[in-house]
Amino acid sequence: MSSITDKPITKLNQDLLKVEKYSLALSNFIIRSDTPITVGLQGEWGTGKTSLMSLLLEDFNEKNIACSWVNTWEYSLFRNANETTPGVLRGMLEKLKESCKSREIWTLKDDTEERFKTAARFLGGLANQIVAKQTGMDVKGAAAVGGSNQKASAEVAEIKALIAGLITDLIEDPKNKIEKVVFFVDDLDRIPP
Repeated sequence: MSSITDKPITKLNQDLLKVEKYSLALSNFIIRSDTPITVGLQGEWGTGKTSLMSLLLEDFNEKNIACSWVNTWEYSLFRNANETTPGVLRGMLEKLKESCKSREIWTLKDDTEERFKTAARFLGGLANQIVAKQTGMDVKGAAAVGGSNQKASAEVAEIKALIAGLITDLIEDPKNKIEKVVFFVDDLDRIPP
């Protein structure tokens, strides 16, 4: 006799509830959709959201899709709200690179590799210096005058540009077959708004 656990499945052969058809339908939708696209899975705790995402990840890893999986609560521990978002974004980039390297599809070099490092440094706390150097905007000064909303807006705009550039370079690199990049953001409901 076995007990029932709430541990998510990670492989299709563990799918005892037969959710494969939903996973394949969502996978096909994501593959055929123009990007960027955001898909949200909502449900009560323990209803299988992470399991469904695991099936999607398994499917995408067999295709020309680069993936990044981030558990957001890990990046929110012992951090305030202003530190959580950059931490999650840093994690998304790091996990993308790790995942691609493990599948031997990370082909970016030269200035693209430097931009990845720039993005990581930006997300790691050197945001003001980088933004000031690249745009002439003093984020700390703007925050002092305009409040934290302007600082957050400037940071998010810069981060989005860095991530978009990296994704474009990865997809357009002729040395790999990557056609899309998918970010899995799990446990978003565990962190404060």
